[in-house]
Amino acid sequence: MILNKMVQKIGSVFRPQLFIYLIRALIPSWNFFDHVNYQFGLEFKVSGSEKWENVTFQRKNDLFGLLINPEINMDMAQVNIIEHFAYDIQDLIFKDPKIRFKDVQRLTSFKLLKSVLRIQLKNYQIAHSTIQFKIVATNLNEIKDIYISDWVDVGESL
Repeated sequence: MILNKMVQKIGSVFRPQLFIYLIRALIPSWNFFDHVNYQFGLEFKVSGSEKWENVTFQRKNDLFGLLINPEINMDMAQVNIIEHFAYDIQDLIFKDPKIRFKDVQRLTSFKLLKSVLRIQLKNYQIAHSTIQFKIVATNLNEIKDIYISDWVDVGESL
């Protein structure tokens, strides 16, 4: 009886669905067999600008990086979040070609992507928190816009 109450209490605090969504950022996407030749990228623009800025995740390796490389690991996790978001958008489009922004905002990958954008804006030393972003798929022959967002507030002013 006591054990049953403990299990009920833990069940009310621990939400497995939320745990699964959060752990997705650490698990690589295995959908690379679907489109071997496409690579996803992230671009953004700030209000008042018409120029899209490409977010790059290029870090230089050094000798110390052979043993410990937290910056490269962080970049890989951010690229993984972008890929998850791109696949989630493709799933939404498959279900209904006219996706609504409120449906996109409900995605866990969207919330994670906002965090990536917040970090990248800080890295680029951009003081705007309201931006527009797009996910692009590139290969050797073409560049496709997968998703172009509405204007999004990614957090506090940086």
